[in-house]
Amino acid sequence: MKSTKTKTTTSLRKGKHITDSDRQIIEKLYRKGYPVAKIADLLGFHRSSIYRELKRGQVTHLTSELVEYVTYSADRGSDEARLRASSHGPALKIADDFSLVSDFNKLIIHYKLSLYAARQVLIRRGVEVRVSLRTLYNYVHRFGFPILPHNLIHKPRKHAKKHLQKRLAHNNVLAQSIEKRPLHINDRSDFGHHEMDTVVGPPGSSHVLLVLTERKTRIEHILLMKDKSQNSVRLDLNRLERYYGADFPVLFKSITCDNGSEFLDAAAICKSCRNKGFRTVLFYAHPYCASERGSNENANRLIRRFLPKGTDFSTLSQRQLDYLAMWMNKYPRKLHDGRSAWQLTKVYSFHFCRITA
Repeated sequence: MKSTKTKTTTSLRKGKHITDSDRQIIEKLYRKGYPVAKIADLLGFHRSSIYRELKRGQVTHLTSELVEYVTYSADRGSDEARLRASSHGPALKIADDFSLVSDFNKLIIHYKLSLYAARQVLIRRGVEVRVSLRTLYNYVHRFGFPILPHNLIHKPRKHAKKHLQKRLAHNNVLAQSIEKRPLHINDRSDFGHHEMDTVVGPPGSSHVLLVLTERKTRIEHILLMKDKSQNSVRLDLNRLERYYGADFPVLFKSITCDNGSEFLDAAAICKSCRNKGFRTVLFYAHPYCASERGSNENANRLIRRFLPKGTDFSTLSQRQLDYLAMWMNKYPRKLHDGRSAWQLTKVYSFHFCRITA
C-alpha cells in the first residue's frame, strides 16, 4: 500500500523570524506530542527552523519522582535568541591590536586619564588610533572592551541640583561680591585670574589643601595647610608670593573664592608680604553657587582621582602635591583642543612652581 504525503496547507513564511508568540505555540504543541513537521506546517516555518528553535530553548526539568527529562521552554528560547542577536554587527576596529588596547587600559586604569586624554596622549606618541572618541565610548558601554563603565572617571549625576536664589552671605555682607567682577574676568579673555578653594580630609584631621585654579588656562597650584584657618591661608599665599616675587601681582591679578570661614579675612589675603601695597583683588561667590567657581570644582575632581574622600592629608608632603599639580597641568584637555595647561602657560611665560614646606 502506497503512503500518501500530507500537503502543507500553510505557505512558508520566508525571511520571517520566530516571534515570542510563536515560541509559546511551539511550547504548547511540543509538550502535547505534536511532531516537528506538523508544528512547522501549522506555523508556516521550515522544519529545520523548528528543530533549531527546539535546540535553543532546550531545558532540563525534574518530575515529581526526581527523574530528569528534557523539554522546550519558550522563555529560554527568547532569552537565547536575544543574546545571540546582541552579538551581531561589525567586529571591533581595534580587536586585533592588543598593544593599543593595553595602552588604553594602562593610561585609564593606572594613570587615571579619561578616554579623551588617553587618546590624545597616544596620538602625541605617534601611535595610530583608528577610532574616534565616540566609538571608544561605544566600545566601553556596549561591547566587550577591557575598560568597563565603572573604570571611567566621570559618572553622570543621579539627581539634578536645585537652583537656589542667589544672595549675599550673611557672615560676609561687606565683602566684594562676584557681581562686581569685571567682564574681562567673567569671559576668561584675560590671563591671571584665579579661583580658590580648600579640599578637606576625613573628620578629625586638621590638614587641608589650598587649591588655586587659573580661569583661562586651568593651571593649578596645590598647597598643604596645617589647619583650616585664616592664618594658614595667609601664610600659604605669602609663600606663593615670595616664590614668584614681583611677578605675583601680574600672575595673580584676582582671586575668587567662596564664603568659607578660612577666606573671610580679605585684608590678609590681599595685602602683600613684600611691601605695603596689595598683591591681588578678592571676589566672593554667592552662597551655594559652586558653579560660579566651576574651574575650581572640576580641578578638585581631578585631585580626588588620587586623593579620594577620606584621605588623611597629614601623611602627604608638599613635594607629593607638587607632582600631583604637575600631572594636572600636563593633562590633555578637550577645551584646549588636546593641549595642556602647561603648554598654554608657556605663551604667557607663566612658570610652574615647586614650593617646599
